[in-house]
Amino acid sequence: MTAHEPIRRLLDRLAEAGHPVDVVSVADALWLAQWAGPGPGARPRQGVAAAPRQPEVGPPMAAQEPGPETVLLYPPPVRPGSLPPRHIPPPPPPIREALPGLLPLERALRPLRRLRSTVGPVPRALDEEATADLSARAGLLLPVLGPARDVPTLSLNLLFDSSSSMVVWERTVEQVRQVCERSGAFRDVRLLRLHPAPDGGLAIGTRDDPARRARPADELRDPTGRTFTLLVSDCAGPLWRSGAAQRFLHRLASLDAPVAVLQPLPQRLWERTVLRPGPGRLWQGHGPGALPVFRPQDGPPAPGALAVPVLPPSAAALGAWARMLSGAVPEGIRAAAAWVERDHPAVPEPNPQWAPLGAEELMSRFRAGASPAARRLATYLAAVPLVLPLMLTVQRTMLPDGGPSELAEVLLSGLLSHADPAGAGHTVYLGDGAGNMAGVEDGPWYDFAPGVRELLLNLLSRDEAALILKLASTHVERAFGAGSPNFPALAVGHLIGTGPAPAARPVPGEPSGPEGVPAPFAAVPALVVRRFLPVTAVRPRTYGTRLAEARALHARYETGGDAGALYQAVAVLRELDADRRGPETDQVTTELGGALLSLWRLGRDPAVLDEAVALMRSCVGRLGEGPPAPWLGRAHQTLGRLLRERAGIRSSGHREEEAVESLRQAERTLDRASRLLVPDTDAVLEAVLERAAVLHELWGLIGDDQLLHEAVGGLRAMAGAQSFWAPHTADLHLQLGRVLLTLAATAPADREERRRGYAADAVEELTAARKLLDVEPDGPSRMSALLLDLARARELTGDAGASVPATLEEALRASEYAPATRPTVLTRLGEAWRARFAAGDGDTALARALDFLRRAAGETATGSAERTAVLETLGATLLDLAGSGAPDGLAAAREAVDVLREAVLTTPGTDPGRSERQLLLDRALDVRRRAERAAAEADGAPPG
Repeated sequence: MTAHEPIRRLLDRLAEAGHPVDVVSVADALWLAQWAGPGPGARPRQGVAAAPRQPEVGPPMAAQEPGPETVLLYPPPVRPGSLPPRHIPPPPPPIREALPGLLPLERALRPLRRLRSTVGPVPRALDEEATADLSARAGLLLPVLGPARDVPTLSLNLLFDSSSSMVVWERTVEQVRQVCERSGAFRDVRLLRLHPAPDGGLAIGTRDDPARRARPADELRDPTGRTFTLLVSDCAGPLWRSGAAQRFLHRLASLDAPVAVLQPLPQRLWERTVLRPGPGRLWQGHGPGALPVFRPQDGPPAPGALAVPVLPPSAAALGAWARMLSGAVPEGIRAAAAWVERDHPAVPEPNPQWAPLGAEELMSRFRAGASPAARRLATYLAAVPLVLPLMLTVQRTMLPDGGPSELAEVLLSGLLSHADPAGAGHTVYLGDGAGNMAGVEDGPWYDFAPGVRELLLNLLSRDEAALILKLASTHVERAFGAGSPNFPALAVGHLIGTGPAPAARPVPGEPSGPEGVPAPFAAVPALVVRRFLPVTAVRPRTYGTRLAEARALHARYETGGDAGALYQAVAVLRELDADRRGPETDQVTTELGGALLSLWRLGRDPAVLDEAVALMRSCVGRLGEGPPAPWLGRAHQTLGRLLRERAGIRSSGHREEEAVESLRQAERTLDRASRLLVPDTDAVLEAVLERAAVLHELWGLIGDDQLLHEAVGGLRAMAGAQSFWAPHTADLHLQLGRVLLTLAATAPADREERRRGYAADAVEELTAARKLLDVEPDGPSRMSALLLDLARARELTGDAGASVPATLEEALRASEYAPATRPTVLTRLGEAWRARFAAGDGDTALARALDFLRRAAGETATGSAERTAVLETLGATLLDLAGSGAPDGLAAAREAVDVLREAVLTTPGTDPGRSERQLLLDRALDVRRRAERAAAEADGAPPG
């Protein structure tokens, strides 16, 4: 038994009993257990001697070394083989709380303990002395109840507006809940979230997702008057603009129960919200069931409107409100309140003329009303992608004395819009900068209005930009892993003068992309670099010399990854293309298109891609007007590559129709390029391979098998047309084998002969690619992926022998040069040996399958989709072992329950595979129960 086994059993028992716990709770319980000791009636477990506890003497804390069982919960993200950065920002200090004095707030709410409802029974409590006397006389327990004193009888519904602009006030709402609970003024406090309902009304729930366990908000109406309602909101979201929140407040305020709005924004910003309170005097009405009376300072309200107090989160305001409700100030208090109506109309949308405002006007409106801290924060945020966790990190580091209100000012300033991180575009602006705030869709990503980021960067220094980008680099490592493309780190290297890491060149025929890192993490650092690192090219004397210099700079980047050389090459080529002089103008434009393609792949800046596409389309159109030019084929090839990159962006942004159209244009352009380029050259081979890859990607979007057949035809035609002096690489056979493998894997089930024919052809092509890959420089790093495909092709041929596991074993050895493929290879090996067990190879095959699957689970990230899939296969394999009658069947059943429970818990609720994993877990629980019963009966114990 390992040291963690008792803890795992404890967690399993708690989960089965319906009491899930978190890491902090378990750690607190374990720490408390070492001091609490056994209870007065505790007995030692059977077979375990109760020995007296001896004090442990060990080395000082600083001298202890972590043992083999030590688990680091937050290991530092260290990239293997990398040097430490030149400067590391200090750890961000905790952000200043919006409620700095919690104890004064608790004291301010205590007068509410004296408040009693005018409807309902008088609260009563147990009279201990009378109960003891009567019980002694009667000889049995007879409780006696008497009037309760100083016992809170009122409840509080603390509502939290779920609008997207309220994300910065999460901590504030939690503190308000703690204050209300500790004040002793309420019997119970419920924290609920307010969501828009499908019918246009409001819904309440305990989760962020309104679709889960949401109930109508009108359930909160309590005619007994024993429930307070405190709505925490900035009053700027869609609930307020539609009028639904105001109508809901009117229904609550019409009952004999206090209701108020807690406004976390600074009071100087209240006039910019939808619910605009006015000053006046507020006092409690007289008589039972009387509502608070508000006398406004600026005119009478509309007929039938009710006043709802609007309170800042301060001890003075909450204390005055509590004393007023308790009757301690009959003359009333100075307060602010807003009028709500039964049929409160929707607030008109902001003036549609504000959206096209220029960046200069938006900035001037923002500066006119924003605080100095908010203006500085907006400047700092201009250097990073606007995702909320990163925005909070920047604020904590650069403005340690700030709080949520500064970030809320920026979010509601009119400078920001919601954005799609995949590049799909913007939605609705958050305010217009002139007092109007528009509702927005939920989402954590934002972007500045066009031109605003550039104006803000003019106010930022180079050192500040480097520090902020370093924070973004740390965020990328923590959120996406140390192996992800870290574009902010590359930008920091440019700004502080360190050389960037060499950029990997894309393999011909294989798609290239950001590998899970959203596009803004590449586009924003590239913009910052362009702003702070202007490149001034040295102007040689002649046009041809400058072109040769640009080609040399571009070649230096392609061979050595020198990003600075690439920036200089682009600058020189842009100058030459703008001059439009000399006979080599078309060559310059084509060279510039290729350099911009490299720059796009380096920084993923959408502006660079748009510039390159427009430039190459103009070049192709200009060259196509006259006789075929020598650079026309290269121009078509570059344009086809750019269109393929654009299709990848649109596909990741869920714009499939636009992606399909871009891929069709790329296919036609690359086909034209292959016909125009000089035969028997690397360029022709690359064009054919890229066209086949485009056809493969297009098939993935629309599912037309004819596209795969067209790709096969083009690749085979290229293979047959190559002469003996033409370049022969593994790419042609590898691409052809993978397309044939796709045809085999997607062939109809009733076409088994066709499936095996495609698979056999794939085996032949992949075997030929394997022989060529052995002698290529990048062969070792690509061999593991090739062998995975070869093993799959052999499976589809119906080969049930040892060739498939042998191929996968070779792939496992080759994964030494490609560590990213290792978990996949281990999983495939486990599946292959499990298939051998099903074919009758015995328990040895099953043991090998379990070994490989356990190793695969250990090398995948916790909580990832890859680990969840591996755990599902591992759990099913363990159930095979438990049902095989092996001696360790009970242990296998217990392990199956553990791994399948983790698989179910890490599967999102919307995943269609969750139900299958849940059924597999139910089966494992049943197998474990029967195995435990059988073991108990074998030991002579009665069945449980």
